[in-house]
Amino acid sequence: MLPGQIEDGFNAAPQLTASDFEMLAEQGVKTIVNNRPDSEFGVTVNNQMAAELCRKYGMEYHFLPLGNAGLTMDLINQMADILANAPRPIVSYCASGARSASFWAIASAVTKTPDEIISAGAASGHNFAPMRPILTQIASSV
Repeated sequence: MLPGQIEDGFNAAPQLTASDFEMLAEQGVKTIVNNRPDSEFGVTVNNQMAAELCRKYGMEYHFLPLGNAGLTMDLINQMADILANAPRPIVSYCASGARSASFWAIASAVTKTPDEIISAGAASGHNFAPMRPILTQIASSV
């Protein structure tokens, strides 16, 4: 099992280093999702470098930065599409892993009930219960 697993085939991780990409590929990871804007303090592997490392190690790569611009329905729909269609296992990362975990919860509301999301979060050490109103709103809008 990869660290940060929230559900089978999806993991939320803190900032990846260049050497992490090779290790993740060796562990069978098929898709990387980068949620860190390049302009964010402490970025050690920027978007271009992450894309090149994924190509080098044969992983699919997606750049869905979540920064000061905020979360949009377009980003939610893009992440929901990745969750539904990208090869697994998926590792999504940000500075600490918390943003990527919350993004999983929000994007999963397109296909899962709030109770399923909150339960998966609790089992993996994340408290998504305060997100119930937004999860319910997203679930009712699809």
